[in-house]
Amino acid sequence: MEPATSVEHVPAKCFFPKGHRVNLITVPSCSVHNNDTAKDDEYVRGILVCSSRNNQVALGHWKGDVRRTFMHSPKLFLKTFKTQIGNSFFHDRQRIDNLMIKIAYGVYFHTYKMCWHSYPSPYYKQFFDEYGKTDIELRLPNHSSLPEWHIYVGENQSFFKYQFFDGTVNGKTDCILRMVFYGGFEVIIVPHDEKVNLPYDCQSGEPK
Repeated sequence: MEPATSVEHVPAKCFFPKGHRVNLITVPSCSVHNNDTAKDDEYVRGILVCSSRNNQVALGHWKGDVRRTFMHSPKLFLKTFKTQIGNSFFHDRQRIDNLMIKIAYGVYFHTYKMCWHSYPSPYYKQFFDEYGKTDIELRLPNHSSLPEWHIYVGENQSFFKYQFFDGTVNGKTDCILRMVFYGGFEVIIVPHDEKVNLPYDCQSGEPK
């Protein structure tokens, strides 16, 4: 493990447009990992900000920073939206999962001042398979029983907010994390004793 030499933002600063970067979450990081996911940050941001259930600030972010990024890098735009079936675009699920797990680890460390020793796995309400079933319906059938508080944490909640639920998870004391990006893209993070391996030759899509 590389020693921490700097801090990094979780989520990355690019998820927040200028003027909406008040008290962003930072956690210790080594120089390698701080810059390691810069391209992934922009790739995932471009997907999340386009979610059909988002708020108006997401639309403003798309028209501003996100659009400028795509104009600067047409290759990134083509990679993000290259696969379309009907009204849905299909994306690189493994790349998205890896970044969500990184954010979850960072938010956990920020909240509890310690490392998360479980293996967090993300579940999505806005991703669908080719048959129209949501990811969370397929992989977490009891998701409707999860509590939902009206109190979220975050200084820029129109762009990112989260809440932890402490309790017994999979037979041991742990917690579940709910993250909401741009008011509409929701991710549930559930800890496991072992890493969850998905068939990443299958991609995830969302109707547009």
